[in-house]
Amino acid sequence: MQFRLMRNFITVAEELHMHRAAERLNMAQPALSQQIKSLEQRLGVSLFSRAHRRLTLTPAGEAFLQKARMAIEMADQAVLEARRTARGEQGVLNLGYVSSAMFNEKLPAMLRQLRTRWPDIRVSLTTGDVQTLYEAVQNYRLDIAAIRAPLAAVPDELVVRPFFSEKTRLALWEQHPLANATALTLASLKNENWITLTDPDGMGLEQYFTDACRQAGFQPKVVQKVSDVPTVISLVSAGFGIALLPASVQAIRLNNVVYIDTLDRLVQSELALVYHRAIRSEVLKKFLGQIQE
Repeated sequence: MQFRLMRNFITVAEELHMHRAAERLNMAQPALSQQIKSLEQRLGVSLFSRAHRRLTLTPAGEAFLQKARMAIEMADQAVLEARRTARGEQGVLNLGYVSSAMFNEKLPAMLRQLRTRWPDIRVSLTTGDVQTLYEAVQNYRLDIAAIRAPLAAVPDELVVRPFFSEKTRLALWEQHPLANATALTLASLKNENWITLTDPDGMGLEQYFTDACRQAGFQPKVVQKVSDVPTVISLVSAGFGIALLPASVQAIRLNNVVYIDTLDRLVQSELALVYHRAIRSEVLKKFLGQIQE
């Protein structure tokens, strides 16, 4: 049933006067009367009583009026939401991230700003390793992912945008003989047990750590590989070994863990944003525009 016909019926029901309703709708009265009769024929019921030249709603008309108003309201809301979604003012941002990404204030701050400016945008978060997030962006399961450099060869369909860089620090357990040092070289720790992440070859924090040790002139003795940074810190606290991590993970304050500067001239650890070159999500465009600002 056409929504225009339902809207005209509602106007007549509100005015209970065909002439005034026609003027309000800016149409000829006979044409409006014919529309109402056509609607009644379609429904197989009388919507109005015309006794004594007075127009009143029948019980069927009152029931139809209630549902007609609801239908029109829902249709108007559907149009509004479709337009807002098309403008990226509502919807879902599917964001993936490596476990170290949220400890720096910048990414949480960007998400906070997004929700403040567009409260009807929902953020769906997925954590994972570099390779898993990479593939999810390629296959449009994620709109964007925050991934630690270095990255392997980037497929042509993906865009990599540097997000922020930060220094790295050593994490030692408090009873370690060197725990009171203000700064250490990596070479002074070449015989230590190390804890790293299980990133794919050539990617992420594990590759960063391997490159740093190679630059310092030694092959590290890795005793544990785990999937996330909080577990690394927990194992350091338990005395399993030491780790080289982005400075922002100092936000994780566990007993028995100290953070120490390195004397080596290391490149900073970089967090990058990866997204598909063919952007399908208007919400993602809003997020990227916010970053550009």
